[in-house]
Amino acid sequence: MNEKLTKGLEVFKDDNDLKQRGFLSSLFVTRPNYYTKSENVKVDIVRRGHKVAPFIKDLATGKVLVSAKDFTTKEFCPPVISLSTPANLYDLMDRRPGETEYAEIGSWQGRLFNELKDALLEQHKMMSEALELQASQILQTGTLTLTDEDNNTSYVLNFSAAATHFPTVGTDWGAVGATPLADIESLCNVINSDGKRRPSLMLIGATAWQGLIADSGFAAAVRKDGLALGSLAPQLENKGAVYQGYLNVGSYRLDMYTYDATYEKLGSTTQYAYLGATKVVITAAPQDLDFRAVYGGVPTLGMKDPFRSIIPSEVTYENGLRVTNRVYEDEAADTFQAESKCRPLLIPVSIDRFGCLETDKP
Repeated sequence: MNEKLTKGLEVFKDDNDLKQRGFLSSLFVTRPNYYTKSENVKVDIVRRGHKVAPFIKDLATGKVLVSAKDFTTKEFCPPVISLSTPANLYDLMDRRPGETEYAEIGSWQGRLFNELKDALLEQHKMMSEALELQASQILQTGTLTLTDEDNNTSYVLNFSAAATHFPTVGTDWGAVGATPLADIESLCNVINSDGKRRPSLMLIGATAWQGLIADSGFAAAVRKDGLALGSLAPQLENKGAVYQGYLNVGSYRLDMYTYDATYEKLGSTTQYAYLGATKVVITAAPQDLDFRAVYGGVPTLGMKDPFRSIIPSEVTYENGLRVTNRVYEDEAADTFQAESKCRPLLIPVSIDRFGCLETDKP
């Protein structure tokens, strides 16, 4: 890789916005074999239990037949993201952000590169936010419902999570008679029983947090524990969430995070929270989760000259996001198009190791 292309790649990968967001999607891991060149991806789902071996009278009785592991192979078609931004040559004469009208324009090629680079980087940020949206929907509903640029549903995928993992409390948190600790312990019991792993992570929406800290039983437990720091998972740090200490409830110890990151839909300025204000997501420890971020194939003609040596045709970020870039010319319109494509899909293979509590009855 030449020096210019190396620097061009660093421009994308060093962006702080991409590094410091994505708390929910950081639970989903990408490995080299999760990148594919095919239309569909296959995943083997294995449900394990803790069966006890039976005893026989003596060795002459024979053996007990044990079946091989039961597993189900599921095939998924990752959704497609394809974004394009025009860069008109005449627009390069206008003042850019941070410049004054008296600044020298500099080389047209340099200006064009910066325009295209900024456009592609903004597209990549949008794709990273799309990963967070997928994680948000999966953790709170067990399903994906994605929309197009007109907010019409374009992709639906139900992972068939058990309804018992998405209960609603009997009494709203913060109201008289609410039992938040019992509600939390109840969902932990379900996850522990079905998923065969002890829950250890709790993500709390803003309104649910206020109702939780107002509970006398919770307050007493927090004072007893002193909000000592738990054993934090490195991938969860510096991703926009706030660590609130840990809570012992029943036989479980849960690291608590609040998370208030928001996003906007294309063409709108309305802010939407990734984690619903009244939601509480509980999961097993990150190392006990088989949450995958897989990528379908994206056919591309690749980067053409003169941009081949400056703008990378493919970028893989530290969160696993892999994007293909292309720049092409529309000579008649004196315009270059900056285009990026991606086919990401988050899959909660360990579907029984998380759940979401609704703390406000409809």
